[in-house]
Amino acid sequence: PPTAPAHAPRDGRTMPAHGPPSRRFPPVIPHPTDHDDPDVTAAPGRARAAVDPVLRACLHTLPDAVRTVCAYQLGWADRAGAPTGTGPGAGAAIGPALVLASARAVGGREEAALPAAAAVELVHQSTLLHAGVTGRAPAARRRPPTRAVFGTTGAGAAGDAMAALAVRLVAGRPQAVTLLCDRLIELSGARAARHAAGPAVTLPGPGALFGLACALGGIHGGAPSWVTAALDAFGRAVGDAAPAAPAAGALAPAGARPGASVGSDAPLEHLAGALPGPAAAAELAALYRLITRRER
Repeated sequence: PPTAPAHAPRDGRTMPAHGPPSRRFPPVIPHPTDHDDPDVTAAPGRARAAVDPVLRACLHTLPDAVRTVCAYQLGWADRAGAPTGTGPGAGAAIGPALVLASARAVGGREEAALPAAAAVELVHQSTLLHAGVTGRAPAARRRPPTRAVFGTTGAGAAGDAMAALAVRLVAGRPQAVTLLCDRLIELSGARAARHAAGPAVTLPGPGALFGLACALGGIHGGAPSWVTAALDAFGRAVGDAAPAAPAAGALAPAGARPGASVGSDAPLEHLAGALPGPAAAAELAALYRLITRRER
């Protein structure tokens, strides 16, 4: 019988287009430590440097009043809109790093995934603004949160603008637009539920954002839908395994919660069979270790 067409990443590796291969590589994926892969600790910084030009170009399309609030939230400007330097931005760029790593894992080009990486950062910052949470970068901790400076209306308007910019960035890929909008609705629903139930209900952890990041990386890397779904599940599992506050607060899109009780290899098992082999999963595995800070 004829075989299903194969997805062909740019590096020559292939994977079926319609489902996982019948022969899986062993599900035990290497767990590199920071010493085994020293570059992984610099991955968020590299991702931040790569997406900042995209973010700055996006902000230049906004009305002045909204752009000032967004620039303050990102750590680029003071309350009057005066530049504060390039800086590290507001928080760790874990989401963009996961986008770029996922695109590379499926054989895609990083350049093609940069809009998606910037979109994930915009979703992250939008959710922080709507939840009334400031970024956790050192510069952000030394100044008042955005809502305290610009009020609820100003912060909310900036959050809406950032979400709209995120959708615009992935507009060329319908699958990405649908996924992004669904995730924005999910995050909005969680915030509304907490508002209705009171502070006793915790906001969601970073799983929704991490899943979005990995899935968008797969989409922009040219992966078939079943691989994208596996990457989404991996990202969500990584978020569930992330440590509790305060360490996870820098990563969570809407506040931190204690990490869920999961098996030590649970997130990595989602990658088994979805990627061509352990080598393709190595960078994502290293980021998983970096995020969860698990020593083995």
